[in-house]
Amino acid sequence: MKTTILSLIRLCVLVSLMACSKDKNGGAAGGKAQGTLYYASFTGFMKLDLRGGQQQRLIDIGSMSHQERFDVSRDGSEIVAYEESLSSDQVTFKLYNTSGQVTGSFQVRQYVNGIPRFSPDKSKIAVIWQPASTYPRKFMAVFTRNGQQVAGFEDVSDYAWLPDGRMILTAPGGFYLSNQQLSSASRLAAVNQFPDVPGQLDVSPDGAAVLFTSNYHIWAMNMDGSGIRQLTSSDVKEWYPSWSADGKQVFFTLDWSGNCKEVRVMDVPGQTVTIDPHSDAVAPRVLVDGNRICSAGRPMVR
Repeated sequence: MKTTILSLIRLCVLVSLMACSKDKNGGAAGGKAQGTLYYASFTGFMKLDLRGGQQQRLIDIGSMSHQERFDVSRDGSEIVAYEESLSSDQVTFKLYNTSGQVTGSFQVRQYVNGIPRFSPDKSKIAVIWQPASTYPRKFMAVFTRNGQQVAGFEDVSDYAWLPDGRMILTAPGGFYLSNQQLSSASRLAAVNQFPDVPGQLDVSPDGAAVLFTSNYHIWAMNMDGSGIRQLTSSDVKEWYPSWSADGKQVFFTLDWSGNCKEVRVMDVPGQTVTIDPHSDAVAPRVLVDGNRICSAGRPMVR
């Protein structure tokens, strides 16, 4: 892979705190948070109106072996998830509308893992794939909606789509940015400063920055590879960061009680903030009728 220097794109950070307030109608939202929150509870894939507090179970996931494997398209119109056979040699991807009805499906053979990702135009789906023909080599593979593989990058640890159809990838060699044809990628930044290969990537709605996790804390980076900065710190685990629909807030899960990754939300900080699991300061819980929300995967706001 070649290394290139991209033009500078700066992320405008906001320095403010928000309070968590209960909705007057009995629902709950995190202060200024707006939009629809999608998350995987213990039994269902859920959607929650952050302003009004209305909640709905879309998909029964109680029997699923991997309840975190969901993505919601950026326009909020479709959901993708996959399930594997007991032998893991047959994987079925299912497409749903946001009423929870199946609208399409396709299958691929042999070992799939990670969270599937819709392309911005929803024409393609990316996932980590270990096909039988090349096992144990693994690829970030891109499939069409009918299951045809159209692109792939080897040894990728995690990935996310940019609004223009490019992808940002992490691998042991660094952060990489693909071209729009998904035929090549150029290195943006090294990862040797981290104790692990960064993962759980999520690109801001304007494509200017990416969130990721390393050592169970949340970081951000400008899309040209500059401005790498740690956003959160704690004695527990901050997981699955996700931008709000307007790019002004970060939703994530906080794993501190052993049985609940509770959904939290914060404004994008200008410096590293310390998260106290026993407090709503800095990053308040998102509540429903006074109860915290537990999510097995990435909380997504659309």
